[in-house]
Amino acid sequence: MRLCLYMLLNLCVWLPVTGGQAAELGPAEREYQLKTAYLFHFAELTRWPDARPIVICLRGSSPLRKFLPILEGQTIDGAPVHVDLEPGPDIDSCSILFLAEKDLLTAEVAAQAQARHVLLVGDSEGFAAAGGMVQFSLRDNKLKLVVNLAPVNSAHLKLSSKLLRMAELIE
Repeated sequence: MRLCLYMLLNLCVWLPVTGGQAAELGPAEREYQLKTAYLFHFAELTRWPDARPIVICLRGSSPLRKFLPILEGQTIDGAPVHVDLEPGPDIDSCSILFLAEKDLLTAEVAAQAQARHVLLVGDSEGFAAAGGMVQFSLRDNKLKLVVNLAPVNSAHLKLSSKLLRMAELIE
C-alpha cells in the first residue's frame, strides 16, 4: 500500500491536475487524491519534538473526507498512521490538522497548534499568509505548496529539506 501511495504521488506530481488519462477519477477527485498522498508525505517529512503516534485530522467540509481513510493503518518508521474525521474542535491528539475552510484558522487554533506541535495544513487561498503552516495552492493546473516558516518554527516542527524544496516559502 505504501508503494501505491508513492506511485500515486509521483504520477500526480508530473501530470497536471486537470489533464492526462492516468486515472479514471475526475479532475477534482484527482486533486484530493493527490492532497491525501501529500498529507502522508508531510507526515514522513516532518519531525515533531516529542514521540507520538501520527494522527492526521480533518476539520470542516472537504472532499478529502472521502480519501483520507486510505491512510488509516499505514506506517511511518514502524508507527501506524491514524485518521481523525470527527468534527470536534479538539486538536490535542492531532499531528497534522487539515482545516478545510480558512475561517477555521483562528488565533486560538493557531496558538493551540503551536503549543501542541501540530502541523496546520489548508487549501484556502491565503491560508499560509493568515498564519497557516502549509497551504495547497492550485496554479497553472498544478498543485503547489506554500510554507509559512514562522508558525512552523514557533511550533518547534522540523520540515525536511525535501519538503521545503518543493514549496514556495514565506518567512
